Amino acid sequence: MKLQANYSGFVWYLMLALVALVIHRVYVALWTSPLRNIRGSFIARITSLKVELCAAGGYSSYFAKRDFENYGDIYVLMPNAVGIGNPADIRALLRNETVRKADLYKTLRFTGTENTVSARDFELANSRHRQLGPYFNPSYLSKMEHKIMEHGIASLKKKWDTLLSQAPTGQVEVNYCNDFLYLAFDTIGVLAFGKQIKELSVNDTKTAEWVASMILYLGVRASFQLLPNWLAKTMLFPWEGRYDRFSAYAHESIATRRQFIAAQDKNGQENKKPADLLQAFIDAEDPTSKVRMDSEQIHGECVLMMMAGSDTVSGTLTWAVHLLMLYPECYVRAVAEVRGQFTQDHVITYGESRAQLPFVEACLYESLRLAPITGGLLPRMSPKGGTTIQGHFIPEGTMIGVNMFAANNHPAFWSQPHVFNPQRFLDDDSTRHNILTFSSGKRVCPGRQLAWWEMLTVFANILKDYDWKLPADYTHLGPTVLDKHGCPRQMDETQFIIIKPAKPERDCRLVISKHKE
Repeated sequence: MKLQANYSGFVWYLMLALVALVIHRVYVALWTSPLRNIRGSFIARITSLKVELCAAGGYSSYFAKRDFENYGDIYVLMPNAVGIGNPADIRALLRNETVRKADLYKTLRFTGTENTVSARDFELANSRHRQLGPYFNPSYLSKMEHKIMEHGIASLKKKWDTLLSQAPTGQVEVNYCNDFLYLAFDTIGVLAFGKQIKELSVNDTKTAEWVASMILYLGVRASFQLLPNWLAKTMLFPWEGRYDRFSAYAHESIATRRQFIAAQDKNGQENKKPADLLQAFIDAEDPTSKVRMDSEQIHGECVLMMMAGSDTVSGTLTWAVHLLMLYPECYVRAVAEVRGQFTQDHVITYGESRAQLPFVEACLYESLRLAPITGGLLPRMSPKGGTTIQGHFIPEGTMIGVNMFAANNHPAFWSQPHVFNPQRFLDDDSTRHNILTFSSGKRVCPGRQLAWWEMLTVFANILKDYDWKLPADYTHLGPTVLDKHGCPRQMDETQFIIIKPAKPERDCRLVISKHKE
């Protein structure tokens, strides 16, 4: 009886403590918090649980859209965090060198050292940009163009043409989301690891599973930073094992390349180094400090390229195809432009795409705007002394979530923001500077030029060589299935760091046939 009484008393005191905690948080949120005059939900003011659960469930992009629509340019995201959506505010924040990335980015460290994305220290980030900058410019990328084309569009055409040659009707259904993903893995695999993965040609999903597991592992781990490390490892054990195998693969690739270069140097063939990203990471040197990356840092950059490089390219191509099928008039115009410039037997290069296909390029820009691959919240920290956004003072140490969806759909910057309209990028060149998918300022993604190289060559050539149409049973989405804005409804999405189609096997089906001149 005494034990039962003690237990009841403990429960009573625990409940009292919880009530007191809730009352305290409510009091702070409504009367003393420096964020109390900023719009936002009541739940967001007293707990971060909603944000964490949304991130862990893959719903961050959905709530980023909803919060912007409900609260506008600035709103309370968590008790000590705000979200912002005005492109001018975001650009100013990203270009401010006193603004650091949030501690959340620690989870994107693939080794014990920082990489280009995880680095929160500006000097380290600047050094890495100085190291890598020369290898992401057009002159060096042009040296890799034959590999980009061979493992990109040429590989995709070989697979699709083989399928069509075996189809008695002259047409075949493909899953373009999967094919673009395998294509991107093949290309980045060759460039960042020096090895041909051959996912597209043999439908081998090993690397896709590795990278998907890594993104899921990092995304969920980032969502629950307060969990004890042992508990997080237990919960994420299945994904962590795949991540470890992929990490070992990266280490092996670096060691193999170093042995290859050492053998060349020994034989006096030092001028025959491969032109790829792996070699660039090994050779990269900060022109100011003369510092090079060590093996752990190279490993981090290689893994980062596989994760960020493959999903950015494949995701943008996937959404671009999907959106053209929702807006057939844009598809017809894009096809007319590319086929009016090039014959069927010509393989369009990156330079030719940039020079001669403005509308095709605009379609990719509009896809990046309407379906940004990083469409959730990119967290930064308010700088020393605080900062003022939209007339509200944001104290030092407050997290600021950059809402990329809001920036790319802000009605003050985009006319009819919910409509897929590539023409907007032809009418006004300045609109391209408002696309913040690759970030802005000194923290802009150094690999964005490589991404464009891959995307344009694939997109232009498949528009030229194949006729597209939706399958006959594809009735749940299409030009006539409208959303609440009166626009064609886009396929459902999910986000674990990167935004992807939630149901690619259902939504990313396309019937293709060979175009005949």
